[in-house]
Amino acid sequence: MFAATHIGRDHLRIGKNNQDGVFTSPRVAVVTDGCSSQPHSEVGAQLGARSLGQWLSTQTELTSDLPHRATDALTAYLYQSVLALGPDVEPLLERYFLFTFLAAIRIGERGMIFGLGDGAFLVDDELVKIDSGPDNAPPYCAYRLTNSGSRPEVQLHFMGPAKRLAVMTDGFDRLSPERLTELTNEEALHRNPLTFQRRLNVLAETERFMDDATIALLGA
Repeated sequence: MFAATHIGRDHLRIGKNNQDGVFTSPRVAVVTDGCSSQPHSEVGAQLGARSLGQWLSTQTELTSDLPHRATDALTAYLYQSVLALGPDVEPLLERYFLFTFLAAIRIGERGMIFGLGDGAFLVDDELVKIDSGPDNAPPYCAYRLTNSGSRPEVQLHFMGPAKRLAVMTDGFDRLSPERLTELTNEEALHRNPLTFQRRLNVLAETERFMDDATIALLGA
């Protein structure tokens, strides 16, 4: 498993942090993307990636209800986390915990990818990009805890045999499949995992990523 992240030029220009989060383990990869209009959404993005990733790491089989159970577990974690900060739940959720997520899990020769919100994912050599929806307003897991009436449902994007899975935040939305293949070529990564981050840094100089770009890869 490999992960790399690069802060977007738009965030550098105004002095914002990288608002993505990432988690990897031998069988699980999770990326999260904090809401750019909120001042500290990287807090929830990073905590959420770790919580969801650790929960998924305890699972022993792929079932059709796994995405829903995982999202319910993440929602419960967010609720407990925001209660620890104070009684004003909705303002705290908006300030710290608005983020999208994409998760990949592989058990044996089968894999699964699911998420809430936009981004992109790779199954073997096939790249799929997920649109952010109307008005560039993706659903956030934290909306399940607000009074807005919205309860976003997790989307199952892939389930089946796969040798390689990768999940990405929407900073990669303009990257071509050919450039992505160069980035995720695994032979050198197994010799030195830091190569993945170095490759992304070089790629960012030519592609000029405007938004934060984070990728997590489960290889063969």
